[in-house]
Amino acid sequence: MADLSQEQLDNFKDILLAKKKTLESQLDTYAKKNDDIDNDYKTIFEQIGDRPDENADEVTLYEERLAIEHELEGDLEDINAALDRIDNGTYGICTNCNKPISIERLKAMPEATVCIKCE
Repeated sequence: MADLSQEQLDNFKDILLAKKKTLESQLDTYAKKNDDIDNDYKTIFEQIGDRPDENADEVTLYEERLAIEHELEGDLEDINAALDRIDNGTYGICTNCNKPISIERLKAMPEATVCIKCE
């Protein structure tokens, strides 16, 4: 484990859980939670109307939401992975070189998986 105290680990866990809650709230704006797959969402497709221009608006809106959903899901996946690393004792260790990730990097990006040198 990195040279992190239990207090620091608890602090990072609190930060990550808050970020997770925010991401899930944002995802709820653009998508519905998929009950069949953990941490997966389905983008909402709005029915605006039946005219061709309304259909084009529907597709455009869906494409925009889909891109946002994918980005937020990726961020959520990173957060969940960081929480898992806290639970299994590997948080703060670079997945590339196995050296500690600096506390400054973790403060800036608590879901970081690699140190600055390996980035």
